[in-house]
Amino acid sequence: MPTYFAPREAFAGILRVPRLAGAILAWLALGLLFTGVWMSKVEPREFLKTQMEEGGQWQKMSTEQRTAVLDAQTRFFPIFAWVFATVLPIVFLMLTSAVLMYVYRFFYASEVAFSRALAIVTWSFLAVGLVATPLMLLVMGLKGDWNVAPQEVLQANPTLLFDKSDTAKPLWTLLASLDLFSLWHVFLLAAGFGVASKRSTGSAVWGVGVCWGIVVLGKVAFAFFR
Repeated sequence: MPTYFAPREAFAGILRVPRLAGAILAWLALGLLFTGVWMSKVEPREFLKTQMEEGGQWQKMSTEQRTAVLDAQTRFFPIFAWVFATVLPIVFLMLTSAVLMYVYRFFYASEVAFSRALAIVTWSFLAVGLVATPLMLLVMGLKGDWNVAPQEVLQANPTLLFDKSDTAKPLWTLLASLDLFSLWHVFLLAAGFGVASKRSTGSAVWGVGVCWGIVVLGKVAFAFFR
């Protein structure tokens, strides 16, 4: 895939011939593949219990409440998992494309249409997903632990140097957000929107980087009040 070796040249070709439907279907297929494998291995009750413990809800409930909540969440767990794999990715693609289109049209005075923004976002996510998804499955398989939250499987970030139980949640969230795959996303999006707006990647990276920074700050603030 040229996106890995010459991203600007690749995006120039993508913007000429987007092949958008194929890219969206391929990205969705990756998510469905991961979800199918993960769902066949994960222990829903144990996974949900761990998430509640880490979120702080577990300690605030009585034994009866814990049982009732776990029973209800375990019952609906497969539905939520498949919704996350099908509906939410499309919403995320559309929302990200709309925001970045606005940023580059308003702040960079470029004529980036929504269809072009969607093509850049989709192909960027697909390029990273083709690497990240097999790695996630490989790491889970090698560890023999499928009850880890998928977003925490690839710790290509500074959290490797810290113990989660001894680290404040806001700091942990910040460190977890500074991962190589997120930075790769930012770089590819900057390259694509740089081509679309006729700017250098270095100039275009601010449009993506500021948006990403706002998202990270929002996650840190949310973790602070949890």
